[in-house]
Amino acid sequence: MSFNPFAAFELEPSPALDSEALKERFARATAAWHPDKFQQAPEAEKLAAETRYTELNRAYQTLVDSRQRLLALYELTKGEKPRDVQRIPPGTMDLFIEVGQTCQQFDQFLERKKAAGGALERAALMGEELALQDALMTLRGKLEQLGTTLEQDLAALDARWRAGEKDLNALETVYRKYSYLARWRQQLEEREIALLTGE
Repeated sequence: MSFNPFAAFELEPSPALDSEALKERFARATAAWHPDKFQQAPEAEKLAAETRYTELNRAYQTLVDSRQRLLALYELTKGEKPRDVQRIPPGTMDLFIEVGQTCQQFDQFLERKKAAGGALERAALMGEELALQDALMTLRGKLEQLGTTLEQDLAALDARWRAGEKDLNALETVYRKYSYLARWRQQLEEREIALLTGE
C-alpha cells in the first residue's frame, strides 16, 4: 500500500486512535494547506496545495472510520489486502442468518404491500408491518451490542499491538466484523427507508 494515512498526521500506525487528537491534527494540517491560502501563489504551488489538501482529507476519512483504519493498517503491515473477506467472522453466524432472514421477510412483505390494491388490503398488512418493525428494532439492538463488543475488542487489540504483539489474524478478524456490521446496518436501514416510503 503506497498510501499511508497514519503518516499524513505523523501517527504511529495502530488499530485504535484518539479521535479528538486526530481531529485537532486534521484541523491544523488542513488550515496550513487550504487551497484558499494559495490563490495568489504560482500554479505549481497551487496544485501542490490542492493535492496535499486532498490527501489530508482522504487520510482523515480513512482513519476516522474504524473499519477503513483497520484495513489500511492491515495493508501497511502485510503489504496486501486481506484474503477471504467474504468468510463470516467467528461468533457472528447466528446474526448473519438472522439479518438475512429478516431482510428476506422485509423484501417479501414490501412486494405484497406494493401489490395491495386498496386501503382494505393495505390495512390487513398492518399487523405484519408492526411485527416486522419490532423485529427490526430487536435486530438493531443486537447490532448495537455487537458494535459495543467490537469497540472493546478493538481496544484490547490496540493494547496488544502497542505492546509489540502485532497479530494480523486478530486484526483481520476485527476488521471483518466491522465490515459485516457496517453492511448489516446498511441493509436494515435500506429496508427501514423502503418501509417508510413504500418503495
